[in-house]
Amino acid sequence: MRSLNLINLDVSTSAVPVMPVGLAARIERGLEENDLRPRVAILTLGCKVNYSETEALGENFQQAGYVLVDPEGSDRPDVFIVNTCTVTHIAGRKSRQMLRRAKRQNRQALVVATGCHVYTSPLEVAAISEVDLVVGKAEEERVVELVSERLGYELPHRPEAVPLLLAGGLQAVTANSTEVAARYRTRAMVKIQDGCNAGCAFCIVPTARGGPRSSGIAEVVEGVRRKIEAGYQEVVLTGVHLGKYRAPVVSGQVEERPARLKALLEAVLTETPIPRLRITSLEPQDYDPTLLELWQRDRRLARHFHLALQAGCDATLSRMRRGYNTEKYARIVEQIRGELPDATITTDVIVGFPGETEAEFAQTLAFAERMAFAKIHVFPFSPREGTLAATMPDQVTAEVKKDRSAGLRLLSDELSRKWYRRFMDEVRPVLWEHPESDASFWNGLTDNYLRVYLRHENDSEAMGINLYNHITPVRLLELMGQGEVEGLHGEIIF
Repeated sequence: MRSLNLINLDVSTSAVPVMPVGLAARIERGLEENDLRPRVAILTLGCKVNYSETEALGENFQQAGYVLVDPEGSDRPDVFIVNTCTVTHIAGRKSRQMLRRAKRQNRQALVVATGCHVYTSPLEVAAISEVDLVVGKAEEERVVELVSERLGYELPHRPEAVPLLLAGGLQAVTANSTEVAARYRTRAMVKIQDGCNAGCAFCIVPTARGGPRSSGIAEVVEGVRRKIEAGYQEVVLTGVHLGKYRAPVVSGQVEERPARLKALLEAVLTETPIPRLRITSLEPQDYDPTLLELWQRDRRLARHFHLALQAGCDATLSRMRRGYNTEKYARIVEQIRGELPDATITTDVIVGFPGETEAEFAQTLAFAERMAFAKIHVFPFSPREGTLAATMPDQVTAEVKKDRSAGLRLLSDELSRKWYRRFMDEVRPVLWEHPESDASFWNGLTDNYLRVYLRHENDSEAMGINLYNHITPVRLLELMGQGEVEGLHGEIIF
């Protein structure tokens, strides 16, 4: 049987792929009736930081003798935890809806609320009759203990809890079924930082999560090592505000300047063999121009920068209290494009911020087009009680926000197609994630965050190969799909 050229991996087509141990990989299904272990399901809303915390929380429950079950599956849980979100009023409403639904569908379960919506609106969540236990910020790392007390469950032992600031991994799981592979994530997240004090006028996150705090470099390196041991090919370093990463200063060395993000990345790359390392969103006000030296030296760093913009008009940015203007933002993009021409740049934009006129929105459209983003995540402004923006005059109507959002999304689709076309006929490494509908149609991501699809029926060399969690060189051929499923059809290079 023919062997694939698997980057950073020497595996033949007949080998059993390593199954990463993210939370989904540790979910057990089809439990026997005589399995008396208490069952816990965790439903996660919101950002990558929430998902990273859920992974650590799931690991803590599993180490304490619980069994993790699918929140959407047939195995009825004894405990149903909703890790809530509050970044917009819609996210808060959805969090409340999920808590009520959890009890309706699992009458016997202890329903537990935790996460950002609890941190900002504890009384509102506590008033939900379907919620049995509300876990605030100060108690988040005692969730297993609190739940066990409510259940009357005597813990078989009390393992040291995995801090929610750093999600680790357990022992590796293996599987050779493409049907099984479709349920697992291939990218592991390690949370390195929490909290923010930037003071943006629209943001409730500082109220929810407090000020910035970071994990130590040794902790993060160990977390990445555990992910590698578990079989992951890619690790994503995540946090609320990565630019505010500051390694805790060792006691007694108060004069030493804390290490920043660049030092952390250097340590992870030097001290671990991780095949691919990715970072999440960067904020322009904290951008370090020396960071790109690392990307030029080490191809393991994924060439994708999510650089939050929020508005392409200086007047709007000033009201948002973002701490930069469009000139500074454009200089950052120019440096990235100059030093890493193949790097994908994506962004966030808030539409309909209070006081945004048609002229200001036109400036945002023009600036976004000039920056040639690969993707624009569009968010209609959502007033959050407790933020400055919620009290500002000249609130924009819902109808106007809807129209402007549609216009910006159309521009995003156009820019995305242009960016994808740039890479047609190039060869790039793809980490294969899962098959689409059946094992003959796979999709994955390049190092610079391009979605790639592989039709096995049109590629006789790849027939019958389980690509899950392998990185292979792929020639990018033609555009496929549109919108959220837009990508490139590719062929594996043998």
